[in-house]
Amino acid sequence: MVLCRQPKYVFQWCRHLRISPLEISSCPFSVLTASASAQSDYSSDDDKLNRASADIARKRSRALCSATVVQTLHCLKKRPAIAYAYFKDTESIGFNHGFSTYSEIIQILSHSHQGKMLVSLFSELVSSSNGSGPEILPLVNHLRRTFPTPYSLSFAINCLIKAYITSYDAQATICLFSGICRLGVVPSVWAWNLLLNFIAESGEYEMVITAYKEMKCFRMVPDVHTFVLITRSLFQAKKVDEALQIWAEMIEMGVKLDTRGYSSFIIGLCDCEKYDLACVILQEVTREKVPVEAMAYNMIMDGLCKELRLDEAEKILEKKARQGYTPDVYGYSYLIRSYCKMGNLIKAVDHYEAMVSHGIESNSHIVSYLLQCFRKLGMTSEVIAHFQRFRGSGLHLDRVVYNIAMDAYCKLGDMNEAVKLLNEMKSGGLTPDKIHYTCLINGYCLKGEIQNAQQVFEEMWKANIKPDVVTYNILASGFCKSGLVMEVFDLLDHMMDQGMEPNSLTYGITIDGFCRAGNLSEAEVLFNIVEEKGIDHIEVLYSAMVCGYLHSGWTDHAYMLFVRVTQQGNLVDHFSCSKLINDLCRVGNVQGASTVCNMMLEHNVVPDVISYSKLISAYCQNGNMDKANLWFHDMVQRGLSIDVIVYTILMNGYCKIGRLQEACELFVQMTKLGIKPDVIAYTVLLDGHLKETLQQGWQGIAKERRSFLLRANHNKLLSSMQDMQIEPDVPCYTVLIDGKCKAEYLVEARELFDEMLQKGLTPDAYAYTALINGYCSQGEISKAGDLFKEMIDKGIKPDALTFSVLNQSSLSPLAIEGTPDAKLSLVHGLEANGSLVDRRVLKIVEQEENILCLAGTALGLDSSLHGSKWQMPPLLGIEMEMKRNNMSMIYEISHCSFGDKEIKTLQPVILQCQGYLQITSDFRQNTMAIKILYLKSSFVFTLADVDHTACVYDATEEFGSILF
Repeated sequence: MVLCRQPKYVFQWCRHLRISPLEISSCPFSVLTASASAQSDYSSDDDKLNRASADIARKRSRALCSATVVQTLHCLKKRPAIAYAYFKDTESIGFNHGFSTYSEIIQILSHSHQGKMLVSLFSELVSSSNGSGPEILPLVNHLRRTFPTPYSLSFAINCLIKAYITSYDAQATICLFSGICRLGVVPSVWAWNLLLNFIAESGEYEMVITAYKEMKCFRMVPDVHTFVLITRSLFQAKKVDEALQIWAEMIEMGVKLDTRGYSSFIIGLCDCEKYDLACVILQEVTREKVPVEAMAYNMIMDGLCKELRLDEAEKILEKKARQGYTPDVYGYSYLIRSYCKMGNLIKAVDHYEAMVSHGIESNSHIVSYLLQCFRKLGMTSEVIAHFQRFRGSGLHLDRVVYNIAMDAYCKLGDMNEAVKLLNEMKSGGLTPDKIHYTCLINGYCLKGEIQNAQQVFEEMWKANIKPDVVTYNILASGFCKSGLVMEVFDLLDHMMDQGMEPNSLTYGITIDGFCRAGNLSEAEVLFNIVEEKGIDHIEVLYSAMVCGYLHSGWTDHAYMLFVRVTQQGNLVDHFSCSKLINDLCRVGNVQGASTVCNMMLEHNVVPDVISYSKLISAYCQNGNMDKANLWFHDMVQRGLSIDVIVYTILMNGYCKIGRLQEACELFVQMTKLGIKPDVIAYTVLLDGHLKETLQQGWQGIAKERRSFLLRANHNKLLSSMQDMQIEPDVPCYTVLIDGKCKAEYLVEARELFDEMLQKGLTPDAYAYTALINGYCSQGEISKAGDLFKEMIDKGIKPDALTFSVLNQSSLSPLAIEGTPDAKLSLVHGLEANGSLVDRRVLKIVEQEENILCLAGTALGLDSSLHGSKWQMPPLLGIEMEMKRNNMSMIYEISHCSFGDKEIKTLQPVILQCQGYLQITSDFRQNTMAIKILYLKSSFVFTLADVDHTACVYDATEEFGSILF
């Protein structure tokens, strides 16, 4: 019954598909019924029919042969879908296809461009594990011999390659390619590009180059896409030179890149940070009027902004606009980010406003850039104001923006608002993280509200947010600053209980906090415990302890610890070393500071410019210019940037010891190196020339000659200052005024003084004293008195130097007011204003025999000064012996205890007489012997300084101007 119905259904199905019965006379019945079942609905009777048909098909499959299948496929060549279904059906009933049947179906599908079916066929073939199908390369060889046209064969090979890469790796695919090429079948450029792209996506960049070289061996002509794939792979491998070589080959071949090719090449250069080359390529493309993708412009801008070449980035933005591209958020974002990083808030805001004016919507990243810039510039209130503005505009703000605003409120001490923001985040669906909670803890610690900080810490745990080491460090620092020693140790124990081991930074912060809070002993206890236990990066611990000692004023302890740990092979951080050098120089331990520098260099750590400057300055102050020069040359050899400050320090050192020529040579050397002198450098040389002029007086050079030389040297330096557009300041004017006074050009000195006032500069005590001394030395006592009154009226406090100048000129500041009560009132007024009124100022008065007397006086506080005849008041601890003869008179004051303050008081003494005054000091015995020798020759005043450097002053003219 079934057999009788079968032909009817087959005939109807064939008529439906418009297939002639003659065409299917030899077709296996199973495939036809299978195809018919795919397009029709059958009743239960039809299902029985299909089952019966399948049984018949299985019986007949044994009768199938390759020739029959090939013939059937050939009949269906115009119906590739039916042919493919027939091929699959015969395979499903157990027929093993060979070269001939595969060749036939592949030809049918290739000729009809059935790529999907062909890829599916090849995919099953290459992935079959039972080995039922033919091997690939023999099959390709068979196809090569049987395919009628090269185009169909190329199409088949393309599909084979596409199928192969879905089942095998890059290496296997390359091997297949090589095998196909050895058969004399050269895949198309499309297949090569497919292979290259597959290898590149696998990350095998070396294989990409290998495949490309093999492609050239077969004389394949790459297209634009080939070069894009090759160069992109090379750029991803950071092989810029090879990519440029491929670029050159492309140009030689005459291949013209399109928009995609140029864009890809520019983006690749930017990925390798070759922004200059990218700009050159972009410029070339622009000349050729080839459009480039907007992403290429953005990548160049991003790179230029990262290198802070913002002017160039702005030009790229303008060029992008000229090419017709609409401004986007990316270009503006790069510029805003970089200007904010530089702290150029004005430019950042300008670009933000330009972006908004183009209708480009901002985002939370740009907002965070702007707020971070405000915060970095210390504009905390502006952070809050702009945050509120952005929030009010309806812009979506992320957690980063909220954290910046919370931090600003914490710095302002407004913890209530900071907490409100945290709650606002929660209600807005943003989950606070440990950074937000840590921000609140830090804010409370800054305010000293430790209990609130602890509460926030506990809230973190309740919210299942685990604090990190930063949170613990901040809280530990807060405990330390509040003096909560036990809480600190409890917190450290809590860290360890949570499986979080305190690191060296934790201990360092704790030690620093203890020291800043005055708990040095607790810091030492913790330091000893951790050092004995051992910890990674222990240098952080040592650095904290060294800084702790220095902060507590224990410089010797810091130095000893530094030496110990350095000898053990460790070294504290750069900041601690610099601070130690600075403090050692400050307390006068220059040798210790030098040792620190040497130890740093032994560990290949070069001190910074400031540390070198401090050390050089310390040696210059001690007059040890050899050592100062040694460190200066070491600084130069190590390539450190020598600035005007270092040169000025050395110049001043040479001027102090009377070596003006070397100071001038340094000045010339500095200018030749392109280092611009400042007003301090010029002031040092002006003062140096002044001191040299005074020294020439002691060498017997005529006064007129000295005055001429001084004036010439000063004018030369002033002319240089004008060329450099450097204006004198108050110390510089003081030196110039003092020089004019020494050269007896009082009119010019007064003009300089008035010029200083006209420029809005306020003269200090030294400037007034210089001009007062000039008037006194020329006998213009009334002008000196008027100037002193002006000085007092302006609230400028005279010092011991001023009083000494007035005293030696017989113009006591007390005599200016007239009556003894007025004198006493003046002294009390000066003392009330904080002026230095030393009770042992050395005073010279003229006695009955016109003999000089050296004595200490209370400047009018002693009642004996009110009498008509002055008597020398007794000086505690001074033994005076007077020796007279016809040639000289000697006064000796010996075994008198003086401190640094009294020594400085002795320096500006002026003696208007002939003779010699020599002051020497022996600090080992803390005594000073003062001898006055009255001779019939010129008068010289020599002081042995603390650093045993002779400072010589002409006592008839010098009033002891020490400016540096």
